[in-house]
Amino acid sequence: MVTSIKLPIKFWKKDSGVAEPSEAARKPKQKINKPSDRNLQFDLFAQLTYMAAIATARISRSELFESACKLPYSSTPYFRQVHFLAEKVGIDYAEACRMIAERTKVEEIRGFLLRLSGALASGEDEEEFLKREAGVIADNFTNRYERDVESLKKWTDAYVTLVVAAGLIVIVSVISMMIYDVGTGMIVGIAFTMVLVTCLGAWILYISSPHEVKTRVKGPTSRLQIMATKLFVMLGPLAATVAALMFLAGFSLGSILIAGGAILFLPGFLMNRNDGKLSKIDYDIPTVVRVLGGVTSAIGTTVTQALGQIDKRSMGVLTPEMNRLRYRLDAGIDPKACWDRFVDETGSELVERTICMFWDALSMGADPGKAGEASSVFAARIAHLRATRSMVAVTFQWLILPLHIAMVGLMLFIPQIMTMFTEMINQSAEVLTSNSNSSLPNSSVPIGELFAFGNVDLTIINILVTFVVLVLTAANAFAPKAAGGGHNLRIVYNLSIMMIITGALMLAIPVFTRSIFQSIVDT
Repeated sequence: MVTSIKLPIKFWKKDSGVAEPSEAARKPKQKINKPSDRNLQFDLFAQLTYMAAIATARISRSELFESACKLPYSSTPYFRQVHFLAEKVGIDYAEACRMIAERTKVEEIRGFLLRLSGALASGEDEEEFLKREAGVIADNFTNRYERDVESLKKWTDAYVTLVVAAGLIVIVSVISMMIYDVGTGMIVGIAFTMVLVTCLGAWILYISSPHEVKTRVKGPTSRLQIMATKLFVMLGPLAATVAALMFLAGFSLGSILIAGGAILFLPGFLMNRNDGKLSKIDYDIPTVVRVLGGVTSAIGTTVTQALGQIDKRSMGVLTPEMNRLRYRLDAGIDPKACWDRFVDETGSELVERTICMFWDALSMGADPGKAGEASSVFAARIAHLRATRSMVAVTFQWLILPLHIAMVGLMLFIPQIMTMFTEMINQSAEVLTSNSNSSLPNSSVPIGELFAFGNVDLTIINILVTFVVLVLTAANAFAPKAAGGGHNLRIVYNLSIMMIITGALMLAIPVFTRSIFQSIVDT
């Protein structure tokens, strides 16, 4: 895990001769996302593209680093330390970059800061250097993302295999109890092992999938996200309360699962619908900033006037938001507030980062065409990579549904068959014992012992199968979200569907099994 850099006290006193800065001076002025290895490369890609975009305004090094320090990314603390050394301690930016690079163990940050130190010391143009470095980081991020997608393909296949194997092993173990007394402890141990393997497969899907933020992690967001979150806050406790009351009232577990899934379905559905809309928005935002920057630069006017020259129908799903943006700008509202509101309405983290690059560069006097090109390249690269991941995730999500139905149905079907078979065996044994002698003719074997294989502890079997089914329901709800990413409430959408399917099977399988078995007996 990446940790923020803290320079030791001896460094300040020995190398600079300056007293140690106060705690208030070192305290970050803006909350920064917790650094991690999973999102560092994505944040570094966004940060370097942002710096390359604002560098086209020909601002000073101090302004360049000061602007980079305001970004809420996991890579920001390193730039903040460089800026602090240069502005507060009086060290040259090139030397500050070298000093911070020597104190970090993160290879991506270390390499970039050393290259930046050399570029600043040699007098290389910051705009060209940052543009080139942003391209290198983009290629590295793309290669890593594509490798993760290939790994995700293999792990989705492996997860399906794990679920099928775990289900079949549990079923074989349960059936073996009818043939031979293998011991309850052994069966329980096998079931718990299969549960752990299934959960491990879902967790590996999560850690092997590409990681980048899709929905906004702070501030206002889209209407669908707000609505889904509020509904979940209200309906989540309601679902738990209803489930508890139904359990106390003696309702079956199948009915409880159906009721809970039905209550949780709406917030999950809204968030899943919002995720689909975000995918379209993220795909169209590169076109918006590229066209807007190009038109603004071509006609030599402001962004507000350029919005009036663009055919809004070319903006795709962002047409309503762009129309509202134009009306607000024409009304004389502060442009920064208008763009912030535009980002809030989309609820997309990619839109927020793209617009931040574009608008901050324009505010500093950059050429609109260059700013639009830089920000659109970043947005287009992320959108195309997400489309590749989506092909794998959507296929896997649709595959999980019939797989869950088949495995849960089979695991519930076998115990029902065993229950009915045991009942018939016991009835036959009682009839035969009452109408015959205590043992077979010419045999010392008691008649009752012939039916010993039917004496199975059905209570243990039903508890064991129910536990495995519930864990499988939770794992199959988490796995598609881990593969597809997005907001965490998407798990609620998958969980509600899996709960309804599992509950319906719990109610339908006994009726279906008894009807089939009774028809066989009658014939």
